[in-house]
Amino acid sequence: MKILLFSASFPPPFFGGSVEYVFNIIANLPAHSVVVHTGNLYPDEARKLDEFFPQKVIRSSFIAHVQKGLKFKESVLLRKLASLRQYLLWPIVGYWLILRERPDLVHLGEHNFAGIAAWLAKRFLGIPYVFYTYAEEIPLLSKRALHNKIFLKILRGADKVITVSEYTRELLLKAGVEPIRIVKILPAVSAKKRFVPVPEQVEAIRAKYSLANNKVLLTVGALEERKGHATVIAALTEIIKSYPDTKYVIAGTGPRTIELEQLAVKDGLGDRVIFAGTIDDVTLSCFYEICDLFVMPHRQVSNTLDTEGCPTVFLEASSHGKPVIGGNAGGVTDAILDGRTGYIIDGTSPAAVAERVCFLFNHPELIRQIGKQGYEYTASLTPGKNAAMVWQFSQQMINIK
Repeated sequence: MKILLFSASFPPPFFGGSVEYVFNIIANLPAHSVVVHTGNLYPDEARKLDEFFPQKVIRSSFIAHVQKGLKFKESVLLRKLASLRQYLLWPIVGYWLILRERPDLVHLGEHNFAGIAAWLAKRFLGIPYVFYTYAEEIPLLSKRALHNKIFLKILRGADKVITVSEYTRELLLKAGVEPIRIVKILPAVSAKKRFVPVPEQVEAIRAKYSLANNKVLLTVGALEERKGHATVIAALTEIIKSYPDTKYVIAGTGPRTIELEQLAVKDGLGDRVIFAGTIDDVTLSCFYEICDLFVMPHRQVSNTLDTEGCPTVFLEASSHGKPVIGGNAGGVTDAILDGRTGYIIDGTSPAAVAERVCFLFNHPELIRQIGKQGYEYTASLTPGKNAAMVWQFSQQMINIK
């Protein structure tokens, strides 16, 4: 069986939940069974990855990485022209690749305009296709008439739709996708995110960020409104009244970095909030090992309806045996088993964050118990199992026994 994948959710960079999700599945399918068509944002890093990747990768510079976009420093007009170029070229190049590669099956790693080629190939060549969905694209595209029309046409025409949580499954049902076509596959925790660093590595990071003898809260992810960093900073003022040795580590970068840094200073928390920026996987694992609690009070942004499909970072923290606290929005109930692996709270409430953090700090044995249950829950969520599910139903779709 041969699969042709069209995806802007593909490294480098390894940034964003959808990128990890698609990469983990494709990397664990049988070697040489997939041809990947994706972008080329960082050519040098891409060459290094592609050299040892078990699948064939074709890169085109007109494809924008799903998280980073195209590297344009020029005017807004030029960026818009680059986007238009992608919209026009990907369906043409995509259909040509389908004719050239003759796949048994097409996969769309997210909503993209190569989906037009997949839809046409199904109609005229009889090649089925699979569509991957995550959550935020469904409400976001509903506000853009033409994009939404194209999106729904491609979505409803898919033979299978892979999605990441029960929340996103419900969104797909409301969008008119038949239940029998929907396959829910929770995000997996890859080995590099489950990796346990040696004590020397952990202590080096603890010393670098001055975290010795502190209680540590951690958030990992892009510094965007939906993640709720500002809510944790607001809650920290109350938390340190009871636990004055508490520090808050924020790992990641994003459009709200300066705003959050200014907020921490304004609240007199400049030495309590640590902005670690972009970090490598070893440092990330060290932070997971160091932190006492993982906190990300995410929410749905009211004006854009942006939210989390199934926040993988909760699962990553759980895989390191840490209790997690998240907001009651998006696909959180698949990422946090409320009361078992962590707690689901009102993500817009600093008081709710402070109450739950202090409650857990007051009950260290409960922290250990919840952490253990989180570790056990995530142990079954592996890239290999997810890839096996995708391979099995892909075979069924083309009637290979």
